Amino acid sequence: MKKSIVLASTVLVTISLAACGNQSSSSKNTSSSSVKVTKKVVSKSSSSSSKPQTDRFNNNEYGIMGYLMLVQRSATELANTQKNDENNSNSDEGGMEIKKNGNVYTLGMLPIGHSVNVIVNNDNVTVKYDENTDGSGMGDKNASKTYSKQELASKYADQKDEIDKVIKKYNLDSNTDTNNSNQQAAPTDLDEKTEAVLIYAKANGFDTLDVSDNNTASMELSTADNGRRTVGYGSDGDVQYQIDGNNVTYWTLDHSDDTPAYKQKMIEHTTTLSELKQEFYTPENHQLTVDIIADNMEEN
Repeated sequence: MKKSIVLASTVLVTISLAACGNQSSSSKNTSSSSVKVTKKVVSKSSSSSSKPQTDRFNNNEYGIMGYLMLVQRSATELANTQKNDENNSNSDEGGMEIKKNGNVYTLGMLPIGHSVNVIVNNDNVTVKYDENTDGSGMGDKNASKTYSKQELASKYADQKDEIDKVIKKYNLDSNTDTNNSNQQAAPTDLDEKTEAVLIYAKANGFDTLDVSDNNTASMELSTADNGRRTVGYGSDGDVQYQIDGNNVTYWTLDHSDDTPAYKQKMIEHTTTLSELKQEFYTPENHQLTVDIIADNMEEN
């Protein structure tokens, strides 16, 4: 009888310990699950709040930033600069003038005459300005500097309110193309052959566009085996390119050494249609020359 009681007590103790062990394990699993869920929620919240600093600003703001970076002035100074009054014929003092055409911003002090073109691209901002490079006088947008949007956003983040005052003062936000900076700038209205000529000029230099009577060759436009468009005269100066919206990627042969042309590697370059149009297709930059070559271009 005593032996039976001892045996029964042992069984009860064993069951009790097992139950405690299961309860402890269940509690541990529940606690672990709770921790995991909490971590997941925190991680998701952190991810949703992170946003690139460059997305805080739109094209108008980057246009102003590019100018400020070039001239090393503050947004407050620009906001307080006298605005040129085109309607006041009695004013001889002139003043600041800011105009916008798509993603190209023109800023200048009148009546001095020299202005700056700021071109807002997807990832950077190019500023073109006049410079006296050879002592013969000021050129016409013959110099340029390019700043990354990250660089501009970091430098002028605390001047956003003053920059917005400039935008309002010059009515830059009245047009519908003030899209956020992370959206692609609108393509130009150039036809395909004109675009090809401009890309060729960018790759080889504008002075290679020969429309003299001595030149009987016509530029050719074709498609390479790799699917890229190719423009040129059937020589090692030919350019392969692809266009995606306003963005242009083009490839040229590497002429940096004496390697024969057929063994040379292709070098990749990038630009935009807006920049090409501004650089090579304005009246000052021989628009007529581009039109003549495009009109006589042969397409295969």
